Amino acid sequence: MPRKILDIALIEENKSDLTFFNIAEEETNETLKALKQSYVTNNYKEETILNLQTALNNSSDDTSKELKIESYNRYNNALELAEKNYITSACETIEKALEINPKDVDILNLKGLLTLLKCDFSKAFESFYTAMCYSNDALSREYVDKLSSDEFNVFLGRYNHSIRFINEELNHESIHILDNMIQEDPELIEPYVILSLLYDKLGNSKKSKMYLDRLREIDKDNSLFESKEKSELDKEENTTIKTKQNKNNIIPYILMGCLVLAAGAYFVYNKNKIEDLSSQLVKKDQKLDEAGNKLTEKEEKLTEKEEKLEAKKEELDKAKKEEIIVSDEITLYNKGLELKKEKDYKGAIESFKYAISTGKSKQYISESIYEVALANEKLGNKDEAIKYYKKYINTYTSKDTYYDDAFYQLGMLYYNNGQLENAQNTFYGLRSEVPNSMYNNSKVNEILKEK
Repeated sequence: MPRKILDIALIEENKSDLTFFNIAEEETNETLKALKQSYVTNNYKEETILNLQTALNNSSDDTSKELKIESYNRYNNALELAEKNYITSACETIEKALEINPKDVDILNLKGLLTLLKCDFSKAFESFYTAMCYSNDALSREYVDKLSSDEFNVFLGRYNHSIRFINEELNHESIHILDNMIQEDPELIEPYVILSLLYDKLGNSKKSKMYLDRLREIDKDNSLFESKEKSELDKEENTTIKTKQNKNNIIPYILMGCLVLAAGAYFVYNKNKIEDLSSQLVKKDQKLDEAGNKLTEKEEKLTEKEEKLEAKKEELDKAKKEEIIVSDEITLYNKGLELKKEKDYKGAIESFKYAISTGKSKQYISESIYEVALANEKLGNKDEAIKYYKKYINTYTSKDTYYDDAFYQLGMLYYNNGQLENAQNTFYGLRSEVPNSMYNNSKVNEILKEK
């Protein structure tokens, strides 16, 4: 983005406190057209939406020019900070520029770009959209179109799923989504923050540090670094206090050592008597050892046989697992279905989970997730079943095969488990997401009416 020229003579004065937006009748995007119209309506009634943020319009002409120069200076500073990857400071600086000069399109666009990098998508859209309404410039229109696109809605859905997974303690699922997002958009800041904190929570300090280092490359003054440094300082202070306490405790240990030496001298005096008693005990112990050795030999033979049996069992289990691992996702999925048919639900779950972790196609991964939920329900593992039903619902959409099935099974599982409120919330979700589902039946209606 271009820098501002700090020449007060080139600044134009505002001729009106009211701002009106030109609405092109040929605007094809009905949503944007409606939003623009709402902006005009609010502007007419309340003078301007942005007057809520500043009282600039009451200032004198000279002051207004001086304030604009100040806002341009802050804008240039924010731009320089952003170029050096101090994104957090750049955000703070551009906010101050916007407080002074809330109608400047360049300032609005820069705020939009910075908040987009920070993954504050609502603020980014608001900034670009406001800039577009003022000037309809190419940059703001480009980003309004991007943030209104179906592609971005899918991206936003995935980002929201990752946050939901964290709230539901599905940390590894969240990590999977955020890792993919970083590969697609490596300049987005928040995924690095979340991944560093997640791995720290899971006790993987190596991975946590790796994402922290990558975060430092794109946002050198992120607030996470400040909190980490404070935590490390607290640890150092605690270590210093403990060291001082250890030094203070040396003298009591010396005194204890002296007492031990004195006690040792007393026992040396009675050494001969103790040795006589010991020799008598040794003879008895030898006879007991002989009997014990015979028993030990028998135990060793039994243990050897058990170890051989265990080794064979491990070899068979290893061979079975290797066979599963080398299989492709279709084979794994079909194997899971066979085991399910044979009512070997544990084996089916194992096979389906391998399909989920190694699979590439959406069809077999999604259907395996649903099958894991069903199999866990059959085994009475209600919490695991709920976890995988939710995973399916939160990851996929009404266009996917078992979407309404997962809603229904989850709702009935809650209901049969005596969790009426959760069941009703689930069935309301089914009605909202898939209104034409065959599962919106009389049984569901009865449950929704219960109190």
